[in-house]
Amino acid sequence: MHHFAFSFLKNQQLKLYFSIALVVICWGYSPVGVHTALLSYSPEHIALLRFMVASGILGIIAIHKGIMIPRTRDIPVFLILGLFSVTLHHVLINTGQQYVTATASSILSQSIPLFTLIISALVFKDTISLKQSGCILMGLAGAILVVSGDHGLDLPNFHSVLILLAAMCWAIYFVLYKKFDLPYDSISMMCYVIWFGTLPLLVYSPDVILQIQYANWQANIAVLLLGLFPSALAYLLWGYVLKQMPLMQASNYLYSTPLVAMSIAILFLGERPSIYVLMGGVMIVGSIGWMNWKNKVIESVQKTTIV
Repeated sequence: MHHFAFSFLKNQQLKLYFSIALVVICWGYSPVGVHTALLSYSPEHIALLRFMVASGILGIIAIHKGIMIPRTRDIPVFLILGLFSVTLHHVLINTGQQYVTATASSILSQSIPLFTLIISALVFKDTISLKQSGCILMGLAGAILVVSGDHGLDLPNFHSVLILLAAMCWAIYFVLYKKFDLPYDSISMMCYVIWFGTLPLLVYSPDVILQIQYANWQANIAVLLLGLFPSALAYLLWGYVLKQMPLMQASNYLYSTPLVAMSIAILFLGERPSIYVLMGGVMIVGSIGWMNWKNKVIESVQKTTIV
């Protein structure tokens, strides 16, 4: 009996970490896909189209597997979660990527754990230790270096700041997702978050057909891939991960995403990230690694019930 329980737990843990790996790969492709789509589409239309695709895929899954009916009182919560994780995050990051490289964009997005910690402290009065304060300062200094050195060392530009604002929106989503702790399975949660997050984007729909007709095939393929993988698949998997793993532990796995994004950007976009971007990236990732060094997060994961 004990052997069976151990084997079951081990298989579930493998499933959890395989899900995290797929999320990292999908989100590593995301900034590259956005850069390709920006050749033909506006930032707003990229957000709309990718989540229309994702909404359709999730609709098919919902019909096939069935999802939980939302309680009336939970609908405002889904609207808030969708607003931060879908609407605001993606319009901001797409707009910022018009003048920010895919590598720099992905690195800046990894400041999410730092913003998550800050927001948790400000909103929910969580305590920040001296060590965590040092990590936050180091990470934010790295972010400033990235935004200042993306195109040669200069003052931070407006579009880089938009990427950081997008990261803040995602951090707010993380904190609220765990704080609300709604009683839905991961598929139901992601369906409603994405559907409600897509609704505000429909304001950009009147001329979307015209944009599709005049877009080149590379941009159309990029939008389709963005909808299928970084949106539908990754959001579903990430919802599953957040249900099984503590918030800070889960978000910290994402700091490997820039390595995937940089590799894809070098291969397919010909990007050559500047030394300042790489140094800033090391500072951001290093601050997050330092923040979790020798803590008891592994124990908390092992104590978490995996279902």
